[in-house]
Amino acid sequence: MEQFQTFLQKAKQAREFTSYNSIHLVLGNESCDLDSTVSALALAYLIYSQKCTSPSLVIPVMNVEAKYFPLRTETYYLLKKYGIDPNILIFKDQIDYANLLKTGKLVTSLVDHHVLSSHDKLLEKTVVQIFDHRPINKEEICQGEHIEKTVIKIVGSCATLVANEILSCNPSILFSELSHLLYATIIYDTIGLNKEHGKTFDEDLTVAQHLEDTLKTSPNRKDLFDLLWKVHNDTSTLTTKDLLYRDLKIVKGIPIPGLPMLVEDYLKREDAYNALTTFTTENKSASAVVIGIDASKGVRRDVAIFSTDSHFKNTLINILKNSQQIAGSDLMLTEVVTKNESVVCFSQGNIKLTRKFILPLVNQAASECKS
Repeated sequence: MEQFQTFLQKAKQAREFTSYNSIHLVLGNESCDLDSTVSALALAYLIYSQKCTSPSLVIPVMNVEAKYFPLRTETYYLLKKYGIDPNILIFKDQIDYANLLKTGKLVTSLVDHHVLSSHDKLLEKTVVQIFDHRPINKEEICQGEHIEKTVIKIVGSCATLVANEILSCNPSILFSELSHLLYATIIYDTIGLNKEHGKTFDEDLTVAQHLEDTLKTSPNRKDLFDLLWKVHNDTSTLTTKDLLYRDLKIVKGIPIPGLPMLVEDYLKREDAYNALTTFTTENKSASAVVIGIDASKGVRRDVAIFSTDSHFKNTLINILKNSQQIAGSDLMLTEVVTKNESVVCFSQGNIKLTRKFILPLVNQAASECKS
């Protein structure tokens, strides 16, 4: 743990970038959720362990503004539990990519995504590694001869892929706290490694078992998930607008927040519509696609479209309703009555389809409307 803390401190305190032979960013996705955070930290530490004999700088980047990170309650909870001060982390508003590019020494590894946002697009030619667990976006994936390694597999958690890479390359760096973080992330992402929910795959099970063996323990997987889900759902200190920022992805300029509750219940809050209006304005978008999940008593999911752009709203509704023909799986949507004509909400009968399934459909709708 001491070496890991030293690694984080070196990254945080680095200033004279020209003194390094190489600078290696490890960049998580813009939701900066538990999986993205832990995967970035773990892969960066692996790279650091491989380069520690040369004057190289490895920087794990939390791809969110620092002020929004405390909204991720389960991530904050786990980091503090295992002795990592969130204030020692590096956030996207604390690092100047353009300045780093000027050194000519910058390379980047992507974890938990393979398409760069507009903010990160300037890093594209520096990308040398990709680790991701979502369906490939063939049109926008980072590609080129500069990419040395691509690991994209459909598994429940990107932490599974990163842990497997560590187990293959340098398992000696899996000290107790890091093993616990990776294990808890896999448990959380796969809903307790329960295959019934459609988020658990053989590689998740294999890696989780390796980590259990490393930790010399067999914790109750369901109990661990329930604890993390309870922490995730503790929104007592968050405003209605905060909830929209705590787990946010953006596709083609369309914000897609994930909520720790059903959207149907969120919309019953007195200030929900004002929050959505302010949120879309702040994100310079006429629309938002909001994804809800309630796992308190079995898993329930829903999705809502908040938009003042009727063309986009109707296009996306048509695509979502025809997801079987377009994407090979039926969301099984049933419309839910809302109090505002700007919002259309659907309960989702097929609970195995997550936000990862919906993201490409939003991308398609946005592309069709722009063309």
